[in-house]
Amino acid sequence: MSGATLAKSAMRFGRWFGIAAVVLLLGSFINRNFGIGDSLNYLHLPAVWEEAPAAVLVSLIYLLLLVTSLLLSAMLITASLVIRHSEASEQTTMNKESTSTGF
Repeated sequence: MSGATLAKSAMRFGRWFGIAAVVLLLGSFINRNFGIGDSLNYLHLPAVWEEAPAAVLVSLIYLLLLVTSLLLSAMLITASLVIRHSEASEQTTMNKESTSTGF
């Protein structure tokens, strides 16, 4: 797999994970209706756990998905940009070497 193909696929997957993170962040319908939502402002976590353990687990899974998708998106987009920069600088170096040797 060439560097350009790898960079393109990393950028594509990074964008999809970023879109998923935005959808999870803006559309918190699941967390508000099935999770604990904003009840953490009023109750402590042990009290909520005793009252509704399934809601705490739903909120925990929701939070883990959100953080994971954000981190994967950032890592993949950064890797794609690093690969593209590396290829561009390598191409520039090869061009300078070919012009300096007279070929």
